[in-house]
Amino acid sequence: MSDVTLPPGPRFAPLQSFRFLRDTPRFFRECRSRYGDPFTAPLPMGNVVITGHPEGIRDIFGASPSVFEPLSNLSLAPVLGDNSVLLLGDPRHKRERKLLMPPFHGERMRTYGGLMQDLTLQSAAALRPESPFDAQRLTQDISLAVIIHAIFGVEEPERVRRFRDVIVAYLESYSPSLMMLVPLRRSFGGVGPWSRFQRHAAELDALLTEQIALRRGHEGSHTDILSLLLSARDENGQPMTDVELKDELRTLLLAGHETSAIGMAWGLYWTHRLPQVKQKLMEELAPLGPVPDPDALARLPYLSAVCDESLRLHPVVTLVSRRTRAPWTLRGRQLPPGTGVMAAISLVHADPELYPEPELFRPERFLDRRFSPFEYLPFGGGARRCLGAAFALSEMRIVLGSLLAAHRFELTENGPVRPVRRNITFGPEGGVKMVYKGPALGATS
Repeated sequence: MSDVTLPPGPRFAPLQSFRFLRDTPRFFRECRSRYGDPFTAPLPMGNVVITGHPEGIRDIFGASPSVFEPLSNLSLAPVLGDNSVLLLGDPRHKRERKLLMPPFHGERMRTYGGLMQDLTLQSAAALRPESPFDAQRLTQDISLAVIIHAIFGVEEPERVRRFRDVIVAYLESYSPSLMMLVPLRRSFGGVGPWSRFQRHAAELDALLTEQIALRRGHEGSHTDILSLLLSARDENGQPMTDVELKDELRTLLLAGHETSAIGMAWGLYWTHRLPQVKQKLMEELAPLGPVPDPDALARLPYLSAVCDESLRLHPVVTLVSRRTRAPWTLRGRQLPPGTGVMAAISLVHADPELYPEPELFRPERFLDRRFSPFEYLPFGGGARRCLGAAFALSEMRIVLGSLLAAHRFELTENGPVRPVRRNITFGPEGGVKMVYKGPALGATS
């Protein structure tokens, strides 16, 4: 297959890697404009063929899982663990995914709706009228509380605080430089960023080990996701090992914390920047009262459209990556084994043929038509689509709906906020600065 020619693209790998890491969506747009779709880019993980066209995305998501393996484990392996479902190839990926799927079935989301709302209102209760706050920090606090309670099954207040402190330190210590630059992952006499990350990783590992021991043998009396995973068995009747469980819990933490929080922060931003959006949403929420039923919130069409449009305009993760294990064809072009491929979420979400005036925030798009999985893909797709998609969408709707029904907010400034890279995710630069105006009419503070 050495005679196979990859699609055209830019040269000089160091420059293109810098452009890709600095502003991935812009890099994708400029490359497609110059080289067409698909194009090839020399990136830190090697030459990668990239498509942002629904046909190319259909090729990737519709292919047999055996065709692909993860593109690169180097950036995420330290923070997820080698047994993470995100980093496994078949057949281990297929086994692990089957074990993880039942707790995240859409029907189970009703179990967690009340908890999500309670934790939202508890976090908002700390706000003081006329005081400024960062909406993304608020949504991160809520998202982390949901993970600690609903996924890890931690209940005791002091233990919840301990988990929160350790998790925040763990995530903050895995800096972008450690993620991208493998040579920095060395211990320099017990000092430096890698040593600091290792210490926080050991603290989190010890807490997860304790929590697994506390839950084991009592799974049937709890509904948290850890308890369900402890009960799961593969086709040979075997459970996950403790090492596998801890790696998957870390995966759920990374995949579900900042990603959900960023999506909710964008929802708050656009709702308060565009008066017509806020008015429509408040009219939809009004009949449900200041503390709406979580199930009712999850079914509201305009609230759902606001969440969907937030994830379209600002995909938290801008790409889906794979590596070919066998010869494979993308949009009519044959690619050899070992080729990196990416589905550019930010490109397809900004396609004017699918989304007229794509730079505008317009939730009505999702009321007027249904988009295919190759046109709208905030959670990826195919055999590796995010397992927690239903959980994340329910959380977005319930948290946003609960906040807006019970409280009133304003933006401190009504100007544009641009997305910037935050490790593997993209979020609002500087957060979303707001002022808390007080409880809604009829709500208690």
